[in-house]
Amino acid sequence: MAEIVSGGSILGLDNIRLDLPVAGAGSRCLAALLDYLALGLLLLLWALICAVLSMSLRSSWVSALGIGGSFALHWGYFAGIEIGTGGRSLGKMALRLRVVTAEGAEASAMALLIRNLLRTLDLLVGVPLMVFDPLARRLGDRLAGTVVVHERRREGVLMAGRTPPGWGAREVAVTEDFLARAPELADGAVRRFLAERLLERLARDAPAFLDGIGGLDELRRADPERALRLALAVEEG
Repeated sequence: MAEIVSGGSILGLDNIRLDLPVAGAGSRCLAALLDYLALGLLLLLWALICAVLSMSLRSSWVSALGIGGSFALHWGYFAGIEIGTGGRSLGKMALRLRVVTAEGAEASAMALLIRNLLRTLDLLVGVPLMVFDPLARRLGDRLAGTVVVHERRREGVLMAGRTPPGWGAREVAVTEDFLARAPELADGAVRRFLAERLLERLARDAPAFLDGIGGLDELRRADPERALRLALAVEEG
């Protein structure tokens, strides 16, 4: 599990600091407003359906259907759409937001279900929690281990040509994410530090990847990010 360090930052692979484009309370609230408008239309449609059904069914059955259907819509709208779209409700789609794990990976269906369990309670306390939390998390996010981030448009696709045999999806995602975001990092010292830490991990897990790089020691001192890209045979397109 990643650890929060400061304002939208998390500790990922080997405690390497990564910056997530965390969505603040303002954009979260606007997305929620759009979602509740959509949900209101669905509830209105359901009420009309129940009104039609009341003409042919007993009132007790219609009341049960109305209450049960309203609950299912309220809870299922958010959980169902987020699961079906990989962490985006209609409001989040409009504002280009997405639910991800604290490590920045795609949230699982279980996590998306869990984060919506406390949605009713979050209507009361969610906004203050988001305002004062560095990762703008409400109760549901804390319970599920999720955060909401701005989706970034990338000009090209970054792909490592090779990865160490022992690395899993998380390690690869952290490394590729850093290399994709490196040009956006304003702090050159942070950018260099992250590249050096990843090179250290690479040298430990797959030293053969570094053997074919000419003048490796000098390159690591001068441009560790370039050395990392060469070691992983990174291609950008």
